[in-house]
Amino acid sequence: MTSPSTENFSPLLIQEKESFSMADYQIEIIAYLGLLTADVYYFKVKFQPIADLDGEKGETSSQLGLLRVGSLNSSLDRELQLRKILQNYSLIAPLIADIQVDSAIINPLSIKEKSQEVDEKQNEDIATEQIVSEDSEFVNITSTKDDDSGENQSAETDYLEEEYYPETAVENETKPEKLLLLTRFPQENLTLEAWLKAEHSQEEALTLVIQVCQLFSYIAKQNWYLINLLPQFIEIDKPLKIFDLTCAYSIEESLTSGVIGDYCAPELAASRSINESMSSYTIAALLYQTTHKKLPQSDQIISLEIAPIPRLYQLLKIALSSLPEERFPLAQFLSLLIETRHSLRSLKVQWNIASYSTVGLSTERLQNEDNYGVRQQHLSNSETLILGVVADGMGGMSQGEVASQIAVKTILQDSLPPEFKTGEQRNEWLLNLFQKANISIADTVRNGGTTLSVVLAINDSLMIAHVGDSRIYLIRQGKIKQLSEDHSLVAMLVANGEITEEESLTHPDRNVLLKSIGSKKHLSEGYVQNLTRTTGNLSMTLENEDILLLCSDGVWDLVPTQELAEIFSQFESLQMAVDQTIQRVINQGATDNATLLAMQCFMTSGT
Repeated sequence: MTSPSTENFSPLLIQEKESFSMADYQIEIIAYLGLLTADVYYFKVKFQPIADLDGEKGETSSQLGLLRVGSLNSSLDRELQLRKILQNYSLIAPLIADIQVDSAIINPLSIKEKSQEVDEKQNEDIATEQIVSEDSEFVNITSTKDDDSGENQSAETDYLEEEYYPETAVENETKPEKLLLLTRFPQENLTLEAWLKAEHSQEEALTLVIQVCQLFSYIAKQNWYLINLLPQFIEIDKPLKIFDLTCAYSIEESLTSGVIGDYCAPELAASRSINESMSSYTIAALLYQTTHKKLPQSDQIISLEIAPIPRLYQLLKIALSSLPEERFPLAQFLSLLIETRHSLRSLKVQWNIASYSTVGLSTERLQNEDNYGVRQQHLSNSETLILGVVADGMGGMSQGEVASQIAVKTILQDSLPPEFKTGEQRNEWLLNLFQKANISIADTVRNGGTTLSVVLAINDSLMIAHVGDSRIYLIRQGKIKQLSEDHSLVAMLVANGEITEEESLTHPDRNVLLKSIGSKKHLSEGYVQNLTRTTGNLSMTLENEDILLLCSDGVWDLVPTQELAEIFSQFESLQMAVDQTIQRVINQGATDNATLLAMQCFMTSGT
């Protein structure tokens, strides 16, 4: 931004089609936009550096600009004061030039344009009558119609094309000095005005309002308040940019007359001292507009109809109150808007659970040594926890059953730590659970142990902890992936290339485990497997309708992996898919205890 300077020249004529120099730029006025702030005229212009006019760039260097013109004590003067305070704040579109001129004549629509309108009407065979007033140089154009027929009635026209009618200024002030401010013109397809005409989600609307509230809050920290918006001069980009600050007032300022605007608090209709509640109302009016596709009417504030949307209803009811003292301070309003957006972003995750466990058909396994369980818990309004666990006991008869019972009970009943937000904290908790289960089993069961496979999901974030040869699968859109590793002898032999996958299915030592819980007093670092071994990350993001399968080796040993995927793709009912899988295990002889726990997640956006 340049400092205001004074340029002395003959009265500057500001009207459409006129050109003039402004600082280092040549300005061509394209269109008059209106008196959008009470004391400021707005024009759409083309501008280019004067230095380019003599070069080869010519028209290619011209850009669209927004020119605003007002008196020395107009809203533009306040804007210049505020810009000095804000300096190069990124949400404020910078000034390209600002000057002060000794004299200017503002004529939004020139007499030449009026004459062109007359010509157009004549070409369309619309009868016009041109009357030149004796005491005025303006041309007055009227038309008459026949009262009976409604058709245009002809009248003699005495229009002299060669005669020149000098322009007369619309503005008639005692002080001719003017301020002129130039910025680039907002990209019209990116303006708030254009944005409001399109369809957007509640989250997108909140994101926009939050950005505007951040701008208002920052300006308020400088002891200035914005009390209205001009959506056509706010660009929704990254970041948002505001081009016009004529609606900003110093905290120390008192209005000498009322202010009325689309986003103005109703008390501004009467002269009032500027305060923060007026800015809060403006933000709330924009929020109301994004939600209801219309602006709140100041004369209906008390009985204003607000859509019954949780949180948004309360925010609007309070922030649009006719009593200024009831409205939120800007900082609090911003915080509440961010919390509301967070609640919309939060996923609501529901789980469908199905399970089946059988002792099988082996005459050597009369006791089911498998155990499993599920724990669900609401951590907050927006966070849901689920734990799924399967354990396959070893050691023979009741010893294996006891080991798996201890493991499952330890996982499902342990309380959550106070610090449970990050992946590292959650992983540490799982490792501690495995250590507790290991010590308890080692102290209770002689020569026994158990596999232990656990999934932990908080909303859509999944983690696992695993020891042994039970398995954890993920089925997503019909495709299956094993998330766990087999801690067994044959798995090691396959990994080393000593035997093939096919050979491992019939290997005589396929039931020999290399790792288990309870087989030794202390678990070394890295003993418990997490997702980093199979996905490279400590956690992974679940998707809607993902299925997690936890099963003992009595299931996967008899039902191949691809067949599992096919079964769960065939049946809409999760329990039917589980039942069908166990039935296939039985049909294959069920030589071991078999347990299958299936968990399917369904996700919806929060409201």
